[in-house]
Amino acid sequence: MDNFLFVLGSNFRLSLAELDNVLKYSLQFKGRIKDYSGNIAVVEFDSLHKDKHYIDRLMELQFLLGGCQKIAKIFDFIHIKDILDAFPLNITQFKVVEKVRKKISLILNKVLVQIFPNLKNQSIFFAVSIYPNLFDEEYYSKVLVKHLLPFLNKEIMTILKENGAQRSLYYEYPEKNVKSGNLNPIFPHILIKYELFNENRAEIIFGFTEEGVYIARTFTADDPNFKKKIDEERPFKEFKSSISPKLSIMMLNFLNLFEQREEKRILDPFTGNGNVLLFALLQDFQIYGADFDQKKVNNTKRNINWLLKEVLEEPIPYLLDNRIKNIDIENLSDSFKNEFFDGVCTEPPLGPFYKDKPFYIQAKELIDSELFPLYETIFKEINKILKPKGRICITAPIISTIDGGDLQLDVTNIALSHNFRQIHMIDSERIINKSNIKLQFQKQHVRNLIDAKKGQILKRKIFVFEKIS
Repeated sequence: MDNFLFVLGSNFRLSLAELDNVLKYSLQFKGRIKDYSGNIAVVEFDSLHKDKHYIDRLMELQFLLGGCQKIAKIFDFIHIKDILDAFPLNITQFKVVEKVRKKISLILNKVLVQIFPNLKNQSIFFAVSIYPNLFDEEYYSKVLVKHLLPFLNKEIMTILKENGAQRSLYYEYPEKNVKSGNLNPIFPHILIKYELFNENRAEIIFGFTEEGVYIARTFTADDPNFKKKIDEERPFKEFKSSISPKLSIMMLNFLNLFEQREEKRILDPFTGNGNVLLFALLQDFQIYGADFDQKKVNNTKRNINWLLKEVLEEPIPYLLDNRIKNIDIENLSDSFKNEFFDGVCTEPPLGPFYKDKPFYIQAKELIDSELFPLYETIFKEINKILKPKGRICITAPIISTIDGGDLQLDVTNIALSHNFRQIHMIDSERIINKSNIKLQFQKQHVRNLIDAKKGQILKRKIFVFEKIS
């Protein structure tokens, strides 16, 4: 099989949207999502897999993506009927279970000699990670964790020894988590700690969708410690209001600027402490920023200088400080040339951080008197300084109220009135819908996506617009 398995971030819809966007528009990573669940996506590349250095290309893709935890090569597939017959919720037909488990063992044997081609007389260490269709399904906690996982550990260890391995050991999950059924697959930092990218060590992923389970070996993983270092150790930070490193990267990818990034100019007109700009710099963009608060402008400059000097150990580009300006949004076009930027990526002030839900009339007043005029000004000004067909990826608030449900700003109509067209974040013709309602997308193209935790009062809604030429 020449397909690859991508382990998605916690917001699987946003991760799928970013991944599909990269597969559709980047020249070197062209491909298509063939299958997905709430945790994985199965990708078929147009040509990447034919490159003899394809693992290096996968590492580049891993670094590019914000919503992908791991990338693994798929070696085989087991149909969901076989899995359900071999590992039912309640065993009633023991002969069927035994027969199908033997069939699964034969598949495992075929896979393992490919994953470990030189295993004779070697010490092999492996870790099994099971990614279910959805983590909250009963089948995951009661069957996959408590029965499939022990079966796989024992069976893989036996097969490796039968094929000539001198010793075979596996990663043991905490017993209390296995017994409770509350188990997370191993995190990327565990892969690094146990050297599971080495020749005789591997993470073997069993990734479930509605169709069945894909068996894959992990080749690359996100480095969360690097992002965490930038997010937590930079001199100036404000976790309460800033967007996460992963979301920053994902929003940058929706600008569709994948080629010659070092020549592309990116603007964040609400730079805050520079979160978006820090990760735009890591992605090789030419960065520009603005903020009405001089203190935040100074903080951004210091954070960028810290990143270059202390983390990347690179020289600070000449006049970089001059690219971060103390400007009010309504004066943006007076400070930058017309059609100067290739893309804009930003989160404007979304309103107060509510401890309790506001009343509907309070939220309505905020939107009408503050946010609507602000977003009007944003699109009016960005239209002047963005190149034709340039994109803006922007967030807007959804406010949950006590007495009137959720209230939100009509960003789309504001953008349309200022020479922008909305870009679909998920193309319904490229991703096939699922039968499970929790995994379904709208039948039409998905125009925007929400980034929020359950019960959050102020939620982010992410939009992408393109300037009409």
